[in-house]
Parts: sequence; structure tokens; C-alpha cells
Amino acid sequence: MRVLAMDTSTEAMSIALIEENDVKMELNTYTKIKHSKQLLPLIQVACRAINWSISSVEAIAVTRGPGSYTGLRIGVTTAKVLAKELRVPLYSVGSLEALAVNVKEDGPVFPFLNARRQTVFLAGYQKGEAWQTLLPVGHYTLEDWLDTIDEAFPTGPLYFVSPDASLFEAAIQEKWGERAKILDKEDSHLASHRLLEAPFREEDADIFVPEYAKLAEAEEKWQASHPDQVAAHHGSYVERA
Repeated sequence: MRVLAMDTSTEAMSIALIEENDVKMELNTYTKIKHSKQLLPLIQVACRAINWSISSVEAIAVTRGPGSYTGLRIGVTTAKVLAKELRVPLYSVGSLEALAVNVKEDGPVFPFLNARRQTVFLAGYQKGEAWQTLLPVGHYTLEDWLDTIDEAFPTGPLYFVSPDASLFEAAIQEKWGERAKILDKEDSHLASHRLLEAPFREEDADIFVPEYAKLAEAEEKWQASHPDQVAAHHGSYVERA
């Protein structure tokens, strides 16, 4: 099966073309150029490089979040459109689960992404033949996630993986010292060619939406300034028909 896998959940972007578990091509960017300008052109470049026609792709895989609000919308929308146009299955993978794949050691793994203002998107997993969720995906303040992990895992090594690890490394080391094992930066990017090594699920392209784990900043501000309307619409500022 020919699979187009993509991740746009962070400032980096990754695209891979995979055939029968063999990675034929992978392109990764680490620039701040908008994904909306890069994604489709890079898919075309990747296909041309190995003489694939986009019509020969038999499945699409994409990260569903959490991560960059705009980045996720670009990736998920592109994946949905391609899946519908090509009439192929669409699969999604949690961004944090895809990050956790990078850690090879046994023990609790905590992938996280910077969510700004000293907060993170974080989850905890025990990997294996069947992954166990130790800490659900959530949006955590620095103090909350440090204390939550400390209470749940009082002994043993703790593995952390994140492209944003340097922003929180000092706090992690201060909290746990040698117990904290932080993956090197070069091994901490989300690689699209490994998406299907994490738990994945098939999605309905007509109704699939990203999992943001928090409101967009504009929606947070709107809710703060319109509490009565938030209550009337059960927490959403978008009225649903």
C-alpha cells in the first residue's frame, strides 16, 4: 500500500511517502514559512522525486493534534481533501503519541509541545504491544504538569521528548535531577515516516476535525468577555445549527 503521511502540528513540517512499510521519500522543514504555502508544493516535489503520481496514493495519514492551531487546520484540511478526492482511507495519529515513538527505552514517556505562556500540551504513555495511557492528553501549566507527574511517578526514570524541551529543561532537571531523561534535540522532532508506529485510527473525512486540547486564543478572549453568551451556548462561541 502506498501511504502519504504528513505532520503540520509544530513549526516544523514533515511529509513522507511510504510503500509497504518502506520509506521511499521524506521531506522535513524547520523554517517558519507558513505551512499553507509549503505543504502542497512539497507533496508534489516528493511525488515527482520518486516518480509517484498523487493518484497512486492508497491511504493518507495525518497528525490530529494537539499542536499549532493553524498548522493542524492546514494539515487536517489537506488530508481530508486528498482522501476524498482520491477516495482512499484517512488515518489520524495523536501528535504526542507520534512523538513518543522516538523514545526507545522502557519506562513512562512524556511527550510535550510548547503551548505558550509557560504551558504545554502533554501526555504520558507506557509503550508496548498495546500502549497504556498514563496521563491523558491535556493543556497543562508548568506547575501543574510537574506536580502531576511527580505525584503519579515518585520513583524511577522519567523520559521526556519534545522539540521544545530546551524551554523547560531547567525546570525538569530542577524537579527530578538524574531521574529525568530528556531526548536529544536532533531525536525529538516528529517524523512523518513513523506515524503508523503509533496507535492510529481511521477517520471519516466528512466529519474529522483536529484535536486542539485548548481553545484558540481568539476564542479564549471572546469567552472571557462574553460569559453570558458562553453559558447560553454551552461553552462555545460558535452557534451550531
